[in-house]
Amino acid sequence: MKNLQCNYTISLQVLKEIMADFLYNIIIFPIVQIIELVYVLIFRIFHYQSISIIGVSVAVTLLCLPLYIMAEHWQETERGIIKKLKPKINKIRAVFKGDEQYMILSAYYRQNHYHPIYALRSSFGILIQIPFFIAAYTFLSHLDAIKGVGFLFIKDLGEPDAIAKTGNLVINILPVLMTLINIVSGFIYTRGLSLKDKLQVYLTAAVFLILLYNSPSGLVLYWTMNNVFSLIKNIFYKLKNPIKILYIVFDVFILVFVFYLLFINPGLLIKRIILSLISLIFLFMPLFVKFIFFIYHKYFKNFNNNDRNRNILFFSSCIIITILAGIYIPGTVMASSPEEFSFIDSFQSPFVFIYYAVTRSMGLFLFWPLCIYFFFGKTAKSLLTVIFTFLGLAAVIHVFFFQGNYGFISNTFNFSTTAVLVSSKISIITNILSLFLVFFLLFFIFTKTKLRIVNVFGIIIAVSISVLSINSLIKIGTEYHKYTELRGADFSSYHKVESVFSLSKTKPNIIVIMSDCAINGFVKPVFNEHPRLKDIFTGFTLYTNTLSFAGHTIMGVPPIWGGYEYTPLEMNKRDSVPLVDKHNEALMILPELFQNAGFQITITDPSFANYSNVPDTRIFDKYENIKAFNINGRYTNNWYMEHNQNNKQVTGNTIIKNVLWFSFLKISPVFLRSIIYYDGTYLSTAFFSLDITKFINSYAVLGYLPQLTAYDAEAPSALLITNETTHELVYLQYPDYTPSDEITTIGTGEFKDNNRFHVNTAFYLKLGDFLEELKKNGVYDNTRIIIVSDHGANIDAGLTDTDISIPDERREFYNPVLLVKDFNAQGELKFSTAFMTNADVPLIATKNIIDNPVNPFTGKALTDAPKSNGVFITTNHLPNQVNHGKYTFKITKDQWVFVHDDILEKDNWTKREPW
Repeated sequence: MKNLQCNYTISLQVLKEIMADFLYNIIIFPIVQIIELVYVLIFRIFHYQSISIIGVSVAVTLLCLPLYIMAEHWQETERGIIKKLKPKINKIRAVFKGDEQYMILSAYYRQNHYHPIYALRSSFGILIQIPFFIAAYTFLSHLDAIKGVGFLFIKDLGEPDAIAKTGNLVINILPVLMTLINIVSGFIYTRGLSLKDKLQVYLTAAVFLILLYNSPSGLVLYWTMNNVFSLIKNIFYKLKNPIKILYIVFDVFILVFVFYLLFINPGLLIKRIILSLISLIFLFMPLFVKFIFFIYHKYFKNFNNNDRNRNILFFSSCIIITILAGIYIPGTVMASSPEEFSFIDSFQSPFVFIYYAVTRSMGLFLFWPLCIYFFFGKTAKSLLTVIFTFLGLAAVIHVFFFQGNYGFISNTFNFSTTAVLVSSKISIITNILSLFLVFFLLFFIFTKTKLRIVNVFGIIIAVSISVLSINSLIKIGTEYHKYTELRGADFSSYHKVESVFSLSKTKPNIIVIMSDCAINGFVKPVFNEHPRLKDIFTGFTLYTNTLSFAGHTIMGVPPIWGGYEYTPLEMNKRDSVPLVDKHNEALMILPELFQNAGFQITITDPSFANYSNVPDTRIFDKYENIKAFNINGRYTNNWYMEHNQNNKQVTGNTIIKNVLWFSFLKISPVFLRSIIYYDGTYLSTAFFSLDITKFINSYAVLGYLPQLTAYDAEAPSALLITNETTHELVYLQYPDYTPSDEITTIGTGEFKDNNRFHVNTAFYLKLGDFLEELKKNGVYDNTRIIIVSDHGANIDAGLTDTDISIPDERREFYNPVLLVKDFNAQGELKFSTAFMTNADVPLIATKNIIDNPVNPFTGKALTDAPKSNGVFITTNHLPNQVNHGKYTFKITKDQWVFVHDDILEKDNWTKREPW
């Protein structure tokens, strides 16, 4: 019985949490999103956190002004009615008591078309503030960007101001100032009102003083500015012609702002000019408003007489945008690769991210629009219907007809480069013309009062998008189910750290570690900064003049495991064999060769096996002595627990944050998309994403290698390991370059600010620990070790100090690491300038072990002869299999480059076709 009661309590608690989360997404999140958007836009103009906070206050005040005006109207109406009814009510209460009084009062209210519940209208001005206060509190109290930033007498906007001290008592001045302004504003506002109204205002001021007294100064500054603007608003109400005076003040503000943009702001001139022109448009706002009302009264007044069709049209328009942004767009992306959105941090299913997208989309495009719609009168409802109908159709056009070819998009909805969002003039002009066409089409239909036609069309669109969305959801569910079976029980939250690799003490071992994106040019500076590595990496040779065949894994990995038959050029020549089959062949060549030579083989995380983002290791099931599995991410939680650090679920939270921004981008015109996604981030306060968990997924495997390796193999052993430590860009704690919740020192050397240097250093330091373990166990000398990467990366320095470019490409992008230690090799780290490529790995690995190795799939001998006169590489930037054809890579003529001999020599790089 106790267990049953406990389970009931837990279920009830979970239900409460789900409901609270749902209500937050629907009601509070949309306001938080608007506040964040305004904050970021203002910060990008002025570059001051304090001005951004004040700007948010201005924007929220202006956005809420229509609501406040309507609330004020309701309050005045309520006060007028009460004033009119009060004498009679007082008489009834004086003469009658109990039920008789209640019945007579009720009859009196009915006669005057009044109900006591209408009294709540007098509190609406306060009720409006509640969600905005919660949203501002949520955003500003958790905003890392304001921590340590001062403003005037405030030392830190992320902390209470603590201006004055009396002994041990700390006094925060800003909340007191906020309250005084609030009281003055209330005094002006309640002049001539009842004691009840005055008490309501002053009690509200006291409540906010208590709530905000120990809050961050940034939040208090925001609310103080709200009170200042409220004071100004109340003063304006007492003036003659307040609208005219407000317009003059607003115009002065606009002119000062434009002056700042044109003559003070250091930003890009063209952007300053565009923003200035947009700002100057607001000077003509009265004319614009008059024009809208003229058009409305002349052509759209019949809307007022057609409530039912108008309501249906508004609702269906909201539904269309909600489904597009909340389900269809994120669902389509996730359906293309559900495994990339599965088992992310503590979020196991992709449907978690769909849930957040759809509930937040409902808040932004359904809940709040409907609240505003039914809050106003018929004229406002008609205007809102026209606006949302246009926005709904425009969103459909942008999603289905202006999709854009954006190449690789990560599972956090980030683009590989912002350049793909820069639209051509033709697409911009076409987009603008299509919007004009939609506008004039709607104008024609609405003026003919054919609302029913638009309603039918809108319902058809909503149903169609819903069907497509459901199809994507079904695909996600099916693929997720398959993936959970493929993943199996092998990935528990905390995996036991025990041996999964085995090496022999008496027979030869081969270890090949493919370190994704490791940079050749960083090896020397890493070893110079950490001299002990030179004593650990004994017998190794670094081939500094090594070339990769592409700048991305999908084309860079096959040559590593398969040799020169699997370069992009050679794979394209075999255009009758599917790319996925050729890719799998490359991954299986070394394992099959070593198996035939009597080796036992262990393979981990083979990149894009079976063209699955999460490697499908079942391609190795047919081999008896080959053990293949995915180990990336298996020991992440072990690492967090062992190092007393919190798994902040950065990846999952980043997806939740970015998924809706990606939808915003897709439903927007093409000329706005490069603004929504600017400089590698969306218009949010997450200017960069420190995805430490993704880094630890691979880093933990390196750290546990000593415990994961046994030395009891009876047969020769080959370990073919893929690791992505050098691929995930994070800053680490100097000098050991370890992950930390709080990075206090990032280094002192030339590359201290380069996060690629950080992750490369961490890789060699952890790998060094493993090599020392090999020496302790007596298997170092009888083990051949190859450390190679599929490609390098662009860095500010490292390979060369001169900007040798294949336009827009640095040489280090195609300069992968190649470190080799042969059997019984001794001595300090050596350097070789011999012309090498990462396709030499199969021959290096099999040298003196397998005589005259032959590709088991094509029957051709493995050879390095193809590089004798030089090789063709590609600068193609389509990094995912879905971007290419079924049989060949989509490489254009100008994306082939012929390279030979010294890769530092500019003349040795020539753009030309291979045929």
